[in-house]
Amino acid sequence: MRLLRHRTHLFAVGLVLLNALVVRAELTDAWPLVVRVDQAATITMTFVNEPALAAGEGLVLQYACSDGRRSDGALLAWGTYEEIPFTRQGDTIAATVLFRGETAHTLRLVSPHEKTGMKKPRVHGVANLYSLKPDLFALRPYKGDVHMHSKFSDGRKDETPSHMVATNRKLGCDFAIVTDHRAYAGSQEAIATLAALPTDMRCFPGEEVHSPGNGVHILALGASAGLTEWFTEHRADYDAAVAAEKARISPAELPEDLHYQAAASAVVWDRIRELGGIAVFCHPYWRPDHRQYIPAELSDYLLKQARFDAFEILNGGSSELSILHYHELRSQGLAVAGIGVTDAHASANLGRAYTLVLAESLDIAALAAGIRRRHCLAVEVDPKTGQHRVHGDFRLGRYASFLAAHYYPRYHDGLCQEEGELLVKAVAGDTAAAEALRPLQGRVPALFGRYWAN
Repeated sequence: MRLLRHRTHLFAVGLVLLNALVVRAELTDAWPLVVRVDQAATITMTFVNEPALAAGEGLVLQYACSDGRRSDGALLAWGTYEEIPFTRQGDTIAATVLFRGETAHTLRLVSPHEKTGMKKPRVHGVANLYSLKPDLFALRPYKGDVHMHSKFSDGRKDETPSHMVATNRKLGCDFAIVTDHRAYAGSQEAIATLAALPTDMRCFPGEEVHSPGNGVHILALGASAGLTEWFTEHRADYDAAVAAEKARISPAELPEDLHYQAAASAVVWDRIRELGGIAVFCHPYWRPDHRQYIPAELSDYLLKQARFDAFEILNGGSSELSILHYHELRSQGLAVAGIGVTDAHASANLGRAYTLVLAESLDIAALAAGIRRRHCLAVEVDPKTGQHRVHGDFRLGRYASFLAAHYYPRYHDGLCQEEGELLVKAVAGDTAAAEALRPLQGRVPALFGRYWAN
């Protein structure tokens, strides 16, 4: 008898669980994702298992602002949600909400526990949104890796610059810059190859610069000409510029035996900007052979002078000290942009860091402007967990963390991966893959039209 009662109880529990599964709708899409601050926006949510929405259980759309306020500005009691009116048509519901403050917001469609007999509300779907002030709302986020090497320098001898760029697309980047040592031509190969293919992936000119007599590593991103060619063809101009810059440095600022490298670095950074490029100080705390690759006094001086547009916060094993120094410089009031790069010498090492730039468009002039305005963040990706860790300005970082959690993995990265897998084959000469790219073109740029409010 006891066994029969036990079986009857299990059967009843099973029916309850089965009922819960049958009547639960599932959210498949919600848009827009990013809205204007302090303005009303209509959010549309679509579901599968649509009959569950008509199950007569008194569906409720709940709203919560991460800053703890209701849509009318009043404080929201802890543990509660604000109920929002909505309309329903088939598998779609829509609601208009005033999103206050620059922050994250949540909408969730539930069947209240009073209606279902369950201890907690039955959640059919959760939509996550973010509201932005006008300055940031006018910009769009673009992911890119801007420091890598190919067979044109000391990368893998079977990997072309275009292969490195295509692999970045597969990993979710919108742009990439190949920066071979003393080889502007590497990036030109990538640009020419991708220009002949129907792809939305962008690449731009780049080079890792090693100027005569100077041990400081420098990136030239987007410059209209190669710096190595300048040293070769116009050495007298370089020498004169370095001599003039060296004369301005006081021994009280820096030991005299480091003046030449400091002056040469400033000259190169200035020349990069003259050529329309972004000047970057590479891996200040890179430590090969158990020592810093340039003297600490020199790196400290260059960081405090900040004659460059950005420096690498993230670059392989040299990241920790760069992160610490970056935040110290910011606390001292120094305005300096930080970026994240892989410095990969093989495609297998790509994807571990990237720079997120907020810019008006995906072209080098707009990206350069975004970096110079410090509308950029360094993001590291944990290869085991896939977690994204953001370094930079708090306001931008909070937004970037939202994108990393709710936009990129759900909407953006899968499209990039599909395109990138074909692109890797296409840059290697696969004509069928190149043709298969054609119907995919335009999908990633179209995301902004769908998930950013009009």
